[in-house]
Amino acid sequence: MDLSRPEVVRCFFDRTFDPPLPAMELDWDAHAAGAAEGVWHLPENVSLNGPAPVRFGITIHRLGSDRYQVRVLWNHLCLSWDGLTRRQIMTTSLAHVLKALGTDLWYLLNQPEESLLQAA
Repeated sequence: MDLSRPEVVRCFFDRTFDPPLPAMELDWDAHAAGAAEGVWHLPENVSLNGPAPVRFGITIHRLGSDRYQVRVLWNHLCLSWDGLTRRQIMTTSLAHVLKALGTDLWYLLNQPEESLLQAA
C-alpha cells in the first residue's frame, strides 16, 4: 500500500497518554490512492476500518533486542502495546503511514535499548 504524503495541519501533544504523546493533525488528499476507506492492520490483530487517520501519533521505545513498547494515537483511539517484536510492528499498516510521513520505521526500530525505568 502506497500512501501519498499528507499535509501536516498542526502538531500537538495528546494528553490522554502519560506522558503526553506527540501527535499531528493530517490532511490526506481524498483522491489519492490508499487514503480512502480501507482496512488498517495494527499489532496483535487489531484492525480498523475507515480512511487514513486524521489525528496520528506514535512512540516506539526499544526495551530489548527484539522487544518494543508502542503507543499510537489513531484519530480518537489511544492504543498501547508492551513487548511487541519487530515482525509484529513491521507487518502492520503503521509502516505505511510512517512512510507517507517521511519516517523510516526500520530506523525507529534500531534505536538504542532503554531500561524499563527510562521507558516508564
